[in-house]
Amino acid sequence: MTAPDTGALKRRVLWVGVLTLVLWFALAWTIAWLEVSDAWLVIGTVALYLLVMRPLMAPVRDAIRLRRRLAYQAWLDEKHRQRP
Repeated sequence: MTAPDTGALKRRVLWVGVLTLVLWFALAWTIAWLEVSDAWLVIGTVALYLLVMRPLMAPVRDAIRLRRRLAYQAWLDEKHRQRP
């Protein structure tokens, strides 16, 4: 397993955050312009999370999972080395 590029992951988090914020503002403006119930903003926010943010953040979650697994494996190896 190769270690993920942390710089690329940081850029990805930044771009996903900016994209999501811009889309959320566009959604909020559209709902206000249409003068519909504010409940649609909640529904739109959930859809934005499920359709945009969650899929784009998948590589970051995978990298975090890999990092935790490698740290735990290193801890187990160190623990087994210290036994007499």
